[in-house]
Amino acid sequence: MTPLFKISELDAKILRELLKEGRMGYDELAKQCSTSINKIWKRHKALEKKGIIKGATTQVNFAHLGYAALATMLINVDAQQIEQIMNVIGEIREIRAYRQYNSLYNIRAVTTLQNLNELDRVKQVIRQRLPIVNLKTYLWTSVKNIPENLNLNGNFRKNNTVVQNISKLVASEPNDKNKIDSIDKQLIQKLTQNGRMSFSQISKEMKLATNTVVRRYNNLRKNGTMKVSIQVDPKKLGYCAILDFNVAFDSNSATSPSIVESFTKIPDLIIITKTSGDYDLQLTTMIRDIDQMFRVQDEISKISSVTKFEVSARKIPEKWPTPLQYISTM
Repeated sequence: MTPLFKISELDAKILRELLKEGRMGYDELAKQCSTSINKIWKRHKALEKKGIIKGATTQVNFAHLGYAALATMLINVDAQQIEQIMNVIGEIREIRAYRQYNSLYNIRAVTTLQNLNELDRVKQVIRQRLPIVNLKTYLWTSVKNIPENLNLNGNFRKNNTVVQNISKLVASEPNDKNKIDSIDKQLIQKLTQNGRMSFSQISKEMKLATNTVVRRYNNLRKNGTMKVSIQVDPKKLGYCAILDFNVAFDSNSATSPSIVESFTKIPDLIIITKTSGDYDLQLTTMIRDIDQMFRVQDEISKISSVTKFEVSARKIPEKWPTPLQYISTM
């Protein structure tokens, strides 16, 4: 798919910086891009006007918010009933579902769990309410979420700094000092809806002092509880689909940091999730065409410790990242 708008190197740099830190100001952006604040302001406004920048939202650490785990459920249902079933799943609390293509399991659902026993309850609800053929579940153990890995203007391999400058922020373990309360959760919700909302507007809506909002935001950011990322329209950048790869490795390589690092070097691979079960990693990548799909599959298969993988496709969303994705924890 050809991008609707040509992305210059400066535009790509602005987008990558804001995908890493969505509340970055024009002054800091200008510094990172080695240009003037006025030029950054004009380019940012142009990207918004063209609909390439569609807003901003949050990534969060669900463990800090009191959740014990997240799980992926792969569901196989009768294809003729899939639309009706998707509607039913949409009514189940705390489940986000996607229709999959080119896979035996035609629905992928992600659920947040207050405790591990809740997974059995969720599976029971699904089996009672849906005429499923088969169901697989994978618990998430850690995540690397790198939307800035998008190959925005085709210069990924020519410019190694795209890989080298991937955000190093990882989430810390919660403790009593960093305990999240209802005010913090309300602030996260505000920023999930509009990640670049001004602190003064947030303080007005929450009826708090502005410096209190700023202090709480900085604490949440510093502690790895949340981060803000801009949202882009993938279709206007030339993307046509999302591919999800479930990958298994030999027993000696499954948890190796070098394995994860090797996948960050694949253009447009944006989420790496360590999981339990039949597969060790879930890899999420955006693609522009069939040729890229084959290139990504070849890149994955070149990793010597990969023993098997399966791939499925899903429709691309209007905005990426979607709200409340899991922040990087590795």
